[in-house]
Amino acid sequence: MDFIKNPRAIEEKSMDLIDPFVSDIDLTSEEITVYSRMIHASGDVDYGHLIATSKGAGAAGIDALAKGCNIYTDVNMVKAGINKNALSVLGGEVFCRVSDPEIAKIAKEKNIARSMAAMNSFGADLNGSIIGVGNAPTALYEAIRMVEEDGIKPALMDLSARRILRNNLLEKLLVHLLQ
Repeated sequence: MDFIKNPRAIEEKSMDLIDPFVSDIDLTSEEITVYSRMIHASGDVDYGHLIATSKGAGAAGIDALAKGCNIYTDVNMVKAGINKNALSVLGGEVFCRVSDPEIAKIAKEKNIARSMAAMNSFGADLNGSIIGVGNAPTALYEAIRMVEEDGIKPALMDLSARRILRNNLLEKLLVHLLQ
């Protein structure tokens, strides 16, 4: 059987296959990289037309990473997909507490989703960080509540959940934040 075995060559071929699915979208070079990575991670070439970025989001993320920010996420699958070695070279770490027994206990006591309890547990550590929401809208709601009510100021919020994007939840939340 003949197939590509070299990891770098596999990645390059993948990006070549993804390119036609982002080439018809008006994107900066930074956004093309981000969109392509999101499509690559999800395996869904339709993803590119669901993604929306706010002006300056790419630059904010790059700046935060260059400053060694941490990444906080709602699910272990997102954590698993982050290159921890590359992040550590920049001085950052990735955190996900959704499976911590302490978080499960707090969630049960408060009758809330574990993803909400986990996001809340990060508290002021979210300032200047990147928040990556993979598939728990409740984590997103909690992060937004923390921004609005607690004054938390993350450098960037990455909302990658397909169901959030498909259900126009992101648009509704952004409208809410802008009001």
